[in-house]
Amino acid sequence: MKPSVKLLVIVSSLCAIISACLGVFYSFDGTAKTVTNIYGQEITLFGDGIYAYNSIMKAGATKGTDIVIIITALLLLCVVLFFNQKKYAPFLQSGLLSLILYASTCLIMGVSFNRLFLLYTLQFGSTLFAFILSMAELLKNKSFNDMVYAKKLTGTAIFMIICGCSVLVWMMFIIPSVVSGKPMEIIDIYTTEPTFAIDLAIILPSAMFCGIGLLKKKTVAYQLAPVLLTLLTGVGICVILQTIVQSALGIVLDKGQLFGLVISFVILGIIAFLLNIKLLAQVSTIKEEKTEVTISK
Repeated sequence: MKPSVKLLVIVSSLCAIISACLGVFYSFDGTAKTVTNIYGQEITLFGDGIYAYNSIMKAGATKGTDIVIIITALLLLCVVLFFNQKKYAPFLQSGLLSLILYASTCLIMGVSFNRLFLLYTLQFGSTLFAFILSMAELLKNKSFNDMVYAKKLTGTAIFMIICGCSVLVWMMFIIPSVVSGKPMEIIDIYTTEPTFAIDLAIILPSAMFCGIGLLKKKTVAYQLAPVLLTLLTGVGICVILQTIVQSALGIVLDKGQLFGLVISFVILGIIAFLLNIKLLAQVSTIKEEKTEVTISK
């Protein structure tokens, strides 16, 4: 790994740990308060800590994500500092960076302005460039042996396509609002929801590209698959922690939301984790291949 990339990853991880810890643990004993948003709706703000000016639902979701990001950033530091020679390290590095990048984007675009904005900006910038450079290095290599590239990995391909299509669930909030011209019920004090944009503009095409690429035996799809599977696993864990924290704050989801927005993503996350373990177990390294050639000679 290039020193510049390693530095960016370390900066990204440290920023993520600091911002997430403050998001979870910082408190000034504030209390919830009700305000009227720009659409004339009454919204209850969390009123305490870094997310004091966010709605209770958004604060609960972000705190749940923060817990996952603390673990993710610690794992990323371990991969970069202690396990960077492992054959699966490049995939985990890019996958864990993608999860932090996702969360960082939501922080700078979906959370009310607070004193951590400059930290969020540094976190987002360092993570973005670390992810781009890591992926550029990963995608130009062949990390699996030829036997793997010869397989279609049909199951993984179909799963990727399903995961890509799963984000269309957000359309049930978007379309009625676009047609009627009225704000979404879940918009709270915000003007937009970054999760919708990220999922529909990035996750959907990336997963579809990967799934179709696997069916066509494209090398780039095999390199991309473990990264997306790591991200999907992280999203599944985030959904669990978000729901737990929101429930602790008194947010109750109806059965439709519980299945459509929680259980379904958790199931996808579990399947992604299992598929990722199976795929990463088949990673080979250039060093190993050279050793085999030497022995055969």
